[in-house]
Amino acid sequence: MEIGFIYSREDPRQREAREFVDKYCRERGIMARIIDRVKPVKSPTVIINGEALTERRARPRKKNPRMFPSIEDIARALEQHAWSL
Repeated sequence: MEIGFIYSREDPRQREAREFVDKYCRERGIMARIIDRVKPVKSPTVIINGEALTERRARPRKKNPRMFPSIEDIARALEQHAWSL
């Protein structure tokens, strides 16, 4: 599996999401090549096997203008791709 992750290290939520991907794959024995791209972005981009994981909400959560997939969304997508290999 190949996972691309474009994120900002300055945003703790984005760092948390990136660290989650590492931990999730390691704990489940998922063989993944993770390619990081660190740049100042408002929302991270997660690409799994060439498919971008996108936010499906029309409005931001609460008063937070950043809209990106939650940890649960990322976990679901990783699991789906792991089982489809």
